[in-house]
Amino acid sequence: MKFNKKGLIAIIIVALIVLISAGAFIVWKAQPKGVVVAVSTLPDSLNPVLEQNTSGLNADELLFDGLVNFEVDKESGSLYSNLALAESIVQNPADKKTYTVTLRDVSWHDGNPVTADDVVYSFAAYTDEANDSPKRGYLMSFIKSVSAENDKTVKIEFINPIPEFRAYPVLTFKIVPSKYNGQKMRVNMRAGENERKFATEPIGTGPFKLATWEIGKWVTFDANGTYFGNTPQMSNLVMTRVIDPIIRMNEMRKGRINVILETKPTDRADVAKIPNVDINSYIPYAFYEVAINTKLFPNADGRQAMAMALDREMLIPSITDQKSGVILNYGPFPSNLFAANIPEYVDKPMPTFLSYDLAKAKSLASSGGISGQNAILLYPDSMGEFGDKMASGIVKQLAEIGLNVEAKRTGDRVFDRMVNTEKSFELALVYCDGFDNLYSSLGDWYRSNGSKNVTGIADSKLNSLFDAWEKEIVTANWIDLTLQIDKRVCELSPALYLCSLEKDVYSRGLENVAIATDNPFLSAENWKVR
Repeated sequence: MKFNKKGLIAIIIVALIVLISAGAFIVWKAQPKGVVVAVSTLPDSLNPVLEQNTSGLNADELLFDGLVNFEVDKESGSLYSNLALAESIVQNPADKKTYTVTLRDVSWHDGNPVTADDVVYSFAAYTDEANDSPKRGYLMSFIKSVSAENDKTVKIEFINPIPEFRAYPVLTFKIVPSKYNGQKMRVNMRAGENERKFATEPIGTGPFKLATWEIGKWVTFDANGTYFGNTPQMSNLVMTRVIDPIIRMNEMRKGRINVILETKPTDRADVAKIPNVDINSYIPYAFYEVAINTKLFPNADGRQAMAMALDREMLIPSITDQKSGVILNYGPFPSNLFAANIPEYVDKPMPTFLSYDLAKAKSLASSGGISGQNAILLYPDSMGEFGDKMASGIVKQLAEIGLNVEAKRTGDRVFDRMVNTEKSFELALVYCDGFDNLYSSLGDWYRSNGSKNVTGIADSKLNSLFDAWEKEIVTANWIDLTLQIDKRVCELSPALYLCSLEKDVYSRGLENVAIATDNPFLSAENWKVR
């Protein structure tokens, strides 16, 4: 067969078009279908032992379980702890610090059974110094040892006697397999290729399995049909990256996004006007405060003056435009600590030691030497318009006692360096989070050598109170010690306590979306497409 020159060129062009089209098909992939959750940042790791960003921490809830899981009550929206991988947990009545755990018959996503060795390995990995796990200090402050009695029985020895209602939250740390890809995992999960691979292709026991991970675009999860708990009501979940919040909202309006996790209090009024969008609200285990550098403000009278100069009832609601969903705090513990967790013992708010009293605040400002003093109030870019309004309101109220404060918004990295590393700030608007429901790790913020003590406060009496509080097993005594800590911290006043604010998650086209904490996926297996 002969081809003329024009014919040959035509064939070549057609061939090129076919090849280019095929290449484009190979490179471009359509986003998988499923319930779409929009986030600004995808997970950086899916290994719950290692440090993770917020999206990674959220995804852990889909993939993994603890011996105990936090669950969300569908009716009240409240959080409670429930047995998960543990079929039973029995406290030794003699020492009240040894617990025997019997495991359920549960399999990993690869079909292998969960054994006591997995629990022992997990604790060893969390507490191994080389892993630098964010949970290391927390777990080591409670648990002395974890050992296997047999394949299905684990013995956990706490450092001090501890009641069940305090032990259960500790046991929510996620269990990871001691064997992966047929190989025994090293305790140092940063060391080997197999351990590093686990961070991007993990197996767990949770209600969903990792399906695909398209770097920079999406992570998808398939329902685990053999999950021991509630079988997921949706087949697939897609975490997709949408950086711009305006684009996220526009895509939700069009019905292309089902859930938006990152929201601002100031957006609620506008979102409420969008048809078919539900606002799911919850109070996080977190609070806002103004941290005071006690080296620059060494007089407790001056610090108390600042606290008593704040009219929280005027300051907070005007910023959020919310009359409900705002808990005003006057001490280190959120005001609803008892009522939210142990209402059968105490159903009243925490005491108010530093309530608004401008006359007394002016007197203390004079005796404390802060009247006429200048200071800079730092706050991070990530607080956005909310931070602008909050800082501006604080500046105006502190001016009433003669403290001249300049609000300064700065980049998040600079803020983190100045506040948490260098401690070179004067005043800093801080969002304090990462707590369990009982704020068991609050001592990290106030002990003399606490890992999160940015204020420089150091008080031997307070250290002793935290020592006793963490060891107490009688609920009535624990309540009394909580009140003593609250009072002592208020006397020292290392910070200005502001509020705990209701946070929102927006959803469209879904039923049974119940949110109770900063991890929105606690109830994900119950989400159902309308």
